[in-house]
Amino acid sequence: MTTTIETAKCATLTTVTQAYVFALDPTPEQANALRSHIGGTRFAYNALLGLVKANWDGVRAKKEAGEEVTREDYFGTYHLDHQRLWYQQRDEVAPWWSENGSSTYNYACLNLSKAFANFRAERARFPTFKKRGSSGSVSFLSKAVHLTDSHHVRVNRIGVLKTYESTRKLYRHLERGTGRIMAATVTQRGGKFIISFTVQVTKQFPAARAPQRIIGVDVGISTLYTGASTDGAQLLNVENPRHVFKAAKTLAHVQRVASRRHGPQPGIKPSNRWRKANSRVQKIHTSTANARKNQIHETTTMLAKNYDVIVIEDLNVKGLLKNHSLAKHISDAAWGKFSHQLEYKTKWYGSTLVKADRFYPSSKTCARCGTVKAKLSLIERTFACESCGHKADRDLNAAINLARLGLPGTSSGTGRGGEVRPEQQRLVATAHPDEASTEILTLVST
Repeated sequence: MTTTIETAKCATLTTVTQAYVFALDPTPEQANALRSHIGGTRFAYNALLGLVKANWDGVRAKKEAGEEVTREDYFGTYHLDHQRLWYQQRDEVAPWWSENGSSTYNYACLNLSKAFANFRAERARFPTFKKRGSSGSVSFLSKAVHLTDSHHVRVNRIGVLKTYESTRKLYRHLERGTGRIMAATVTQRGGKFIISFTVQVTKQFPAARAPQRIIGVDVGISTLYTGASTDGAQLLNVENPRHVFKAAKTLAHVQRVASRRHGPQPGIKPSNRWRKANSRVQKIHTSTANARKNQIHETTTMLAKNYDVIVIEDLNVKGLLKNHSLAKHISDAAWGKFSHQLEYKTKWYGSTLVKADRFYPSSKTCARCGTVKAKLSLIERTFACESCGHKADRDLNAAINLARLGLPGTSSGTGRGGEVRPEQQRLVATAHPDEASTEILTLVST
């Protein structure tokens, strides 16, 4: 469940965009219809991309031949351009297009326009064709999806789909009028279908509470989360379960089996044995991702509920991933997800999130005397101060220093005795031990 704050209408009443994810239990006929919609989205995406590439190649050939070329000769790459092109070409490239809902192709146009936007902004490479496989997704407009009760979802052209778990949290929001479905996406992963709702929810955040319980949390690889109080007491110690590495042996085996089967090739359908083998591969990937996600949710919820101030490091995860020796370990730890979840859960439960300056030497600073070491290699797991003789676990020492940044009037510092951009120490909004409520909404007139 992810949340992004959008607007604040008043001091306590806030509209947030929130995602609700549920597993579906479709009938065989409904599963085939969902696959048809997912395949239609992929086909439209690939067809439009092929048309754009063919047009650009043709215009480039004319330009190289010395012919005059204008801007109008190029196909556009924005959403409306793709929609216009699809309406012109759909009867020719996809005469079966009417079998699926209109939002199937609309979101294909939208996704392709986003891919081109990322390419223009140099955030990604030139768009590539989507492969046909056991995964994919299709999005629906809000008018095409609605909940009939707490266990069933009606989707246009598909019918009433049953969910494995109860959707009562979302259903109650819709009943009270505090929630509104913006869109829904059905994703196929390893033969299973999952529906995620993008919902606008109006919540009333409780008042802030005094910073009495402060915890500093240091993230790592051997020990995933280490938490400490300002007086040096260890409050949190979560060992890294290493989900990817635990499943590596089993994953290697099933991938080796799948590689010996006849997989999908241009113009050749994959064998049934490959489908079964690939399904086992996808199940391992899915279970690993779900286990990691569950652990992060449990830890962040516990922290946001039980502590008034939570201090973490503002890590440059993207930059750390460039270290090829640790990239796989860092990806498995998912530090970015941990930070993101704390950002919105502290608003829900009333705590305050403090992000220490990116250059604050929490691991190099002595928690007893404040002396900063010049160097501290990753191999050294025990911090030993040369000035006062203090010895402590490296992660625990860092967590204590982070916790003290949460004290009122404290700002992060560098190892050279001066402050480095203290204005970047970000305070995230506050709430209460109880979860943000939508039961009673109090409108404040302005």
